[in-house]
Amino acid sequence: MKYAIIFGFWLANFMALLSANNLPFEMVKTPSSTNSLASNLFSFGDSFALSWIERDSKSTARLHMASWNKSGFGEKYLITASNKMFTNWADIPSVIEAPSGDLYAHWLERISSKNYAYGVQIARSTNHGKNWKPVGWLHNDTSATEHGFVSLIPEGLNVRAFWLDGRMMTTPTGKMMLRTAVIDEDQIKNERVLDKDVCTCCPTSAVQLPNGPVVVYRDRSSQEIRDISFILRSDDKWSKPSTLQSDNWLMPGCPVNGASIAARKDLVAVSRFTVIHNKSQVILRLIKNKNMKSGKDIILDKNAPIGRCVTVCSKDSIFTAWIGLNKKQTVLRLAEVSPVGEIIRHSTLTTINANRSSGMPRAIISRGYLWLSWTDSNIIRFGRLKIDG
Repeated sequence: MKYAIIFGFWLANFMALLSANNLPFEMVKTPSSTNSLASNLFSFGDSFALSWIERDSKSTARLHMASWNKSGFGEKYLITASNKMFTNWADIPSVIEAPSGDLYAHWLERISSKNYAYGVQIARSTNHGKNWKPVGWLHNDTSATEHGFVSLIPEGLNVRAFWLDGRMMTTPTGKMMLRTAVIDEDQIKNERVLDKDVCTCCPTSAVQLPNGPVVVYRDRSSQEIRDISFILRSDDKWSKPSTLQSDNWLMPGCPVNGASIAARKDLVAVSRFTVIHNKSQVILRLIKNKNMKSGKDIILDKNAPIGRCVTVCSKDSIFTAWIGLNKKQTVLRLAEVSPVGEIIRHSTLTTINANRSSGMPRAIISRGYLWLSWTDSNIIRFGRLKIDG
């Protein structure tokens, strides 16, 4: 009897594993409620966590987080609640676990009653997200202009932030800037300008490499060319802005479509939405030996994609998800690419809203799965795909 029970337990687990490996895309329940948006994912301990915003009928927005525990999400923690939070589909909050073990969160808060006058607030948790203490503004400017599209990455025991800063746009000829600073416990240090003229509302993306941080963002030339640029730091010196690839996309307005960067060991991967010869495309660039100007471009989608791509790396593959088209349907698409640039598979994961309410898809690799989140009809959607590593 005992051996039959053991065998039955083993068989059930084996069949579950087999099923999981064959499952193309599994939807997973989240602790978010209705009227929620702006989901994000971050590594947390040996697992990961989800953050999102919920809004109520009294115009109060609440930023929450919950961590994944083997079979589901744990307790939902409140990071902040505010009737001044600036919420939208594109510029979403984030949380990061610093090497010290502290958590830092960012969100947008209104600076004044003007439509687009908001800044970036930072909060810190020293007890794994249970309680949060305000740090204050990320930037040393509180002009009634736009500040946002933040990327947070670990640096030393602290966190480095990159963001778009509109303090110079108080005049008609003022430009949006790319700035950076270090968040050191309750202090913001070493704020500086990296680029004095960038696209006004495309998300940034950054990663920490062994020799220093690198940030990718949509730049802006005086001729309104809006290609992806990068800036990196090496030997404590910041490089000048450099174009990743000259797509020569002439665009008189901001497309709200940034790049996504990921890295593993000596490989760096950057996905971007762009337009070349009037045709929109999603392109993945694979870079080795940290030479950002070199590498191989792989076209993932040239069937009029919407974009909003996100890229993550496992030990054996690079995964990029984006919003694309499948015949007449708008869908969430996925490509898996090998480190040498071979496309292993293309997948259509699920249908998705074509409008801006679908937000910015986010992805993370954890516990043998690729996890993805997005917004659908004011509800956070969340799914997973079994992968090899």
